[in-house]
Amino acid sequence: MSILRAVARPLLAAPFIASGADALARPKAHRERAQRLAPVASKFGVELDETTSDSAIRSLGAVFAVAGVALAAGKFPRAAGAVLAAAQVPVALANNPVWSGKGKDRKERLTELTGLLGAAGLVGGALLAAADRDGKPSLSWRRQANRRYKEALKAARANRAQ
Repeated sequence: MSILRAVARPLLAAPFIASGADALARPKAHRERAQRLAPVASKFGVELDETTSDSAIRSLGAVFAVAGVALAAGKFPRAAGAVLAAAQVPVALANNPVWSGKGKDRKERLTELTGLLGAAGLVGGALLAAADRDGKPSLSWRRQANRRYKEALKAARANRAQ
């Protein structure tokens, strides 16, 4: 692993680990923000009362903590990055409801917009981590290269046989 990856992955993982640990330890502090997603959850047949809300908050906290530690440690970094990026989207929307204001009220919500942009930056970083192959070619490229190699070998054997 390069020095850049050894430094960047833990730095990217730190906010995810911290927020995950906080959600695991103090779900009540996150309950109000989680209720912002209650209408969306009810469309999927999930009612967010206190018990289910706390369970969902703790579950998401565990996902953040485990995937963050995996990313920081360099274990399954692509999968961890993808999980963190996907899990961060609903959290970002719940924490920064920029769409809820009208008119001048919406313009005064610069803090929420800044928070949403920061969360979008975390999603972008996690997506980069998910796409980083650490200098190794993708499975698709290796499959195509193997296919070309076998075709060239077959052609060389056919030419030698003639």
